[in-house]
Amino acid sequence: MVAKPRMKPKFRIPLNDQGDKVLEHLDRLIRSGKFPVTGSVLKEHAFVQIPREERSLLSPYLNLTLRRVDGQYYLLGRFSPHPHVWTGFMAIYGFILFIGMCGLVYGWAQQTMGESTAAMWLFPASLAACAFVYGAAVIGQGLTADEMHTLRTVVDRAVENGILDEKEATAES
Repeated sequence: MVAKPRMKPKFRIPLNDQGDKVLEHLDRLIRSGKFPVTGSVLKEHAFVQIPREERSLLSPYLNLTLRRVDGQYYLLGRFSPHPHVWTGFMAIYGFILFIGMCGLVYGWAQQTMGESTAAMWLFPASLAACAFVYGAAVIGQGLTADEMHTLRTVVDRAVENGILDEKEATAES
């Protein structure tokens, strides 16, 4: 089954009772230099990204949140472009749709006056432009799949270390 492309892919990892230790392990892994990543951990939140010198415009940014629901810990992750890049994409979408809506309203006004409605073509053109921008985002995800894999590997290693530490603690008891 082929995964459907999404603008901001996300994942959810159920953790054991010691789930709060996972972000501590993640912080140690980031600082250790064993992986080509940088990031920061703050209480129940963390972000991980590719180092600045290796980063491109489309490089992913992994935002992590630790949640506790009914006594069960979950690590929620979301891949996205850097927040500045994401804001730029949203501004492009907004501008394109604004132009399309202006064309629709202007064309409607021309129609009520019995003139040519050619300006209405801006609306479907803007939808096509939005589809083009979406396609560019999907292509960008494909081009940076290896970087997304690296970021996810660091998270998986932190989760594994959290499980191993709990087993060691229960074995010592």
